[in-house]
This record gives sequence, structure tokens and C-alpha cells, in this order.
Amino acid sequence: MAAKGFDSTGSKLSDAVREIEEMADARTGRQVVLAVVDGIGWKGRQADLKRIWTLWSTGEIDGLYTLSSLDAFRRDLDDFASGRRVQRLAS
Repeated sequence: MAAKGFDSTGSKLSDAVREIEEMADARTGRQVVLAVVDGIGWKGRQADLKRIWTLWSTGEIDGLYTLSSLDAFRRDLDDFASGRRVQRLAS
């Protein structure tokens, strides 16, 4: 799992896209790549956001979410973990 937050509206978001692309390229058959994007910065970086959308729509990553769809993220994460028999830690 990788997590990174940016408080940026500029090239740092392009860096985030590159990192998502690198994870998609490096994953093996049992690995899952899920991306959560949100914030005003993406409004000015629509080409970068489209690159992530394309990764999702072509199946190169397994999920794309925003803060408003975190419930779907949690469900999908649970489904992927269950399918791979990943033991869930007690919260």
C-alpha cells in the first residue's frame, strides 16, 4: 500500500499521476492498485486527471475514487482483500 497527500495545485499532481502509472506497471497478478483523488488542484490539472481516468477505464488500475466515494473505496478494498485472503486487522 502506498499513500500520499498533496496540498498542491501544480506539478506535484503530475508526480502523483506518474506514481500511479508506475504502480500499475509494476504490479503483479495478485496486487491491486486503487487511487483516491480529490481537491481543487485537479480542476487545473484536468489532463493529469484524465491520465488517471484512462488507467482506470482500461483496467490498468482497479479503482478510482474521490472523497465523496470513500464508501465504495472501503467496500472494494474489503472485496479485494477477501478475494486474496488478506487478514483484516481489528480496528
